[in-house]
Amino acid sequence: MDKFDRILSLHRIFNNHRRGLSLAQLSELLECSTKTVTRVIERMRDELNAPIEYIHAEHGYRYAGDEQDMFELPGLWLSAGELQSMVLLLGMLENLGNSLLARELKAVDQLLAKNLSARGLSAGDLAKRIKVLPLAHSEIDSNTFLRVGEALLGRRQLRLDYSDYAGKRSARTLSAQTLVYYRDNWYLDAWCHHRDALRIFALARIENAELLSEPAKEISGSQLADHFTAGYGIFAGSANKKAHLRFLPPVALEISRQRWHPEQQTRWQGKDYYLSFPYSDERELLRDILRHLPYVEVLKPASLRKAVQQRLQASLLLYKPT
Repeated sequence: MDKFDRILSLHRIFNNHRRGLSLAQLSELLECSTKTVTRVIERMRDELNAPIEYIHAEHGYRYAGDEQDMFELPGLWLSAGELQSMVLLLGMLENLGNSLLARELKAVDQLLAKNLSARGLSAGDLAKRIKVLPLAHSEIDSNTFLRVGEALLGRRQLRLDYSDYAGKRSARTLSAQTLVYYRDNWYLDAWCHHRDALRIFALARIENAELLSEPAKEISGSQLADHFTAGYGIFAGSANKKAHLRFLPPVALEISRQRWHPEQQTRWQGKDYYLSFPYSDERELLRDILRHLPYVEVLKPASLRKAVQQRLQASLLLYKPT
């Protein structure tokens, strides 16, 4: 723990304790010697004007009673671990969001850089050790991202133009509920006032987003969970079907370490791994099944098994020798 971490830790300790703490107690909490604690206290008093006082009746140190809730360390203070986590988080946001928030986060980057520099650390050295490689992500207009964020946090309705997967456009008014990052793309769970129902919207297909003055319609957490988590993957709705899959030994162990659905059921039979779970829409599930061929078999339902067969037959026709 460096001097900055000890100052921050001592500040937090004093904020959380109304009675004085002895040097021995502070030494144990800071995991250092009593001499080091004394030096930290002196530095905080002399350099930061911290209102630390020794209370004889309590045989310990604490912030002055009338200043405990008022004194704050100047500037942005984070521990070394918190700084590293923040740098990595900002780097992930920049990569995952295609630099959507670059301008907005610039001031935060500068504050973090100063704090890291004081500790002899570099944001660049930290960031380059971890890579985030988005796959098949879609470009999102930065203004769209910010308008959605404003509507979501400010609890106001949002008017926009939306294009579906086939490119058909429609005007929508939404009450944003939850922003979701899923498989390298951003989605918005929202109440659609046009459809009068909960829907999922891909941010990359949103255009001309406009913040409205009308308050957003509030949907309970339980209703959102029932609608958006019952199905498989990103597709919402009532899960009225159940997939039964058998994975063969080459992938069985790896699949057994994965969670495909919150309500999944599993079992081993020899070296084969059996997995079953409810779903509402087969499109994403079908793609995941095809990724593991030829080491997965759809046992039930017949409609899902037939969908896999049709995909395989279509693929064979495409790759038929000329």
